[in-house]
Amino acid sequence: MEVHHHPNVEKKGFKEYFLEFLMIFLAVTMGFIAENIRENISDNSKVNEYMRSMVSDLKNDVSMYKKNDSINLSYCNMIDSIFTLLKSNSNTGEMYYLARRLTMMGASGPSIDAKTYLQLTSTGSFRLLKHQRIADSIATYYQLIKSFDNWSELQLARVNSIINSNDKLFNAEVLFSIYKAIESDSNALHQIVKSDPSLMSNDPHDINAVAIHYQYYYGFMKLMNGRTLMASTKAKQLITLLENEYNIKE
Repeated sequence: MEVHHHPNVEKKGFKEYFLEFLMIFLAVTMGFIAENIRENISDNSKVNEYMRSMVSDLKNDVSMYKKNDSINLSYCNMIDSIFTLLKSNSNTGEMYYLARRLTMMGASGPSIDAKTYLQLTSTGSFRLLKHQRIADSIATYYQLIKSFDNWSELQLARVNSIINSNDKLFNAEVLFSIYKAIESDSNALHQIVKSDPSLMSNDPHDINAVAIHYQYYYGFMKLMNGRTLMASTKAKQLITLLENEYNIKE
């Protein structure tokens, strides 16, 4: 009868088990660290891309504020001239032209370039900003400019009040001819302005009623210029902060 002998299996000692555990632990840990480093590099790249884009948006805002202020000042200059002409009761053709031109220019307030900020908020990428003061500065600026939406509505209301009151003084046919001449015929426009068409009323109460709406609009333009100056200053400060923090060179 055959006797089967089982091979002797050498038992591992504590040291061997510990070394195996240590190797596995180190492998898992190094993999975890490598993945964190990779994600950190990816996140930093995303943040830098976002910040470059935001700096571009902010510079567009600064240019827009400057243009908007220039337009508002032109509105104010026209209203100054209308007041002077109403007071002297002269050059009614110039008065007609300014009244029509002012309402043709529309009522558009500041138009903010917030596409990068909206991307940051919609994708939850604000969490990638490691410095709280950066996140706070960005949020403060974009909270500030949200108020421009309400101010734009008020500006439209001011312009509409001027339009609704103009019929007290200005002949619709003359205003319409000025509108068409502005579009296509500078010679015809010159002739209309020089003809000094009559006002619909010389009553001081009618003149005052129309002038009231113009002066409110004038005050609103000055107020808006103050607000856009403040927003422009904040935008420039944020540009400097982001350029320094993220080493953005252009």
